[in-house]
Amino acid sequence: MRLEERINQVNNFSNTEYVLLEYIISAKSKVINMQAAELAKHTFTSPASVTRLSQKLGFSGFNEFKFFLKQEVSELKTNKKKSWHLLQSDVEKTIKLTEEANLLPINQLIAEAKNIFVFGTDWGERNTAELFVRNFMAVGIYMTIIPSVTELRWVSEKVQKDDVMIIISYSGEGKDVTELSQLLKLRKVKIVSITPLAKNHLSTLSSNNLYYQATQLAGVSDDPYAEYNLFTTLHIVLDALFRNYFDNFYLQ
Repeated sequence: MRLEERINQVNNFSNTEYVLLEYIISAKSKVINMQAAELAKHTFTSPASVTRLSQKLGFSGFNEFKFFLKQEVSELKTNKKKSWHLLQSDVEKTIKLTEEANLLPINQLIAEAKNIFVFGTDWGERNTAELFVRNFMAVGIYMTIIPSVTELRWVSEKVQKDDVMIIISYSGEGKDVTELSQLLKLRKVKIVSITPLAKNHLSTLSSNNLYYQATQLAGVSDDPYAEYNLFTTLHIVLDALFRNYFDNFYLQ
């Protein structure tokens, strides 16, 4: 359990304890080398306040609290060192997934579609979608980027069975996208989903699926519930799809 999670489990803190917590969270690496009196001096509080806060967080005293913080700081440093190796692993797994996928049927849909729509569920997904659409523009395939769920709802009511909807999503979940994907499926619109490799509602509703490997980075935020998703490998999948089209349809 991280410090922030322990804090969330406590119903109330005094103003003095909030001052201490604010300092501790912002300077964990310094605090682990301090004595209670030194921490109290830096925060204009008292050693007794430091002890009470430690106990309120579930520790016997400040020494046990410091030991907990040392482990957390050490784990964070280890995770940061692993981030480069995680990227290498994610890229290798994504390339393997892409090699195993059959890209030709998807590009056949793109080549024959009357209209092609691309929807990214969040900022990162929309950012990759823009480059994807730009690449296809260079070979005479023009796609429409849908900017938000509102417009996706509009489009879902008007698309036809000879249109293609490409949906890019980190989770493959979400009530709005699931409901609208079900509507698209009923209208016999071909859905191409691009998500990380995990079972999700979007992929089960899609006629074609592409997957990529993406590992979240730990330690980017002190908020245990915050997600920090990276999209390097998503770019690889989308670029591979474009290159497959270029080799098999544009150059023929």
